[in-house]
Amino acid sequence: MKRSFAVVVGLLIALAAPSSAEGEDPAFLKNFFAPELVLGHASAIKLSKQQRAALTKDIGRVTGSTTELQLTMMEGFGTVEELSAADPVNEAALLAAIHEVLAAEMRVKETHMGLLVRIRNLLTPEQRENLRRIRGGG
Repeated sequence: MKRSFAVVVGLLIALAAPSSAEGEDPAFLKNFFAPELVLGHASAIKLSKQQRAALTKDIGRVTGSTTELQLTMMEGFGTVEELSAADPVNEAALLAAIHEVLAAEMRVKETHMGLLVRIRNLLTPEQRENLRRIRGGG
């Protein structure tokens, strides 16, 4: 049963993986900044108290909503595991369960992307340029 679950997880990961080269982030992500980078270099980029407060509030909100979605995904994996162990496998039910897991994963990615957009919009052009230099991305 554990082997079938591993196969299903591998399939889901392959289906959800970005189409870029293995291990590479999509090129457009260079235009955005991870919260850890911004907060880790807050003094170097002269992040204001208002910016820090807005960022930490948004991170807290995103963390709460994505935690719920990740729990939904874990429950979905349990359903996928059960359905994949059946003999015969109910294809329609299994595909529906996989669809639910992938939909939750997509909502997590959309939520994270929204956070990245809000972070970028929160920063001044000078702060963004400083972060690019710090990150080494020119």
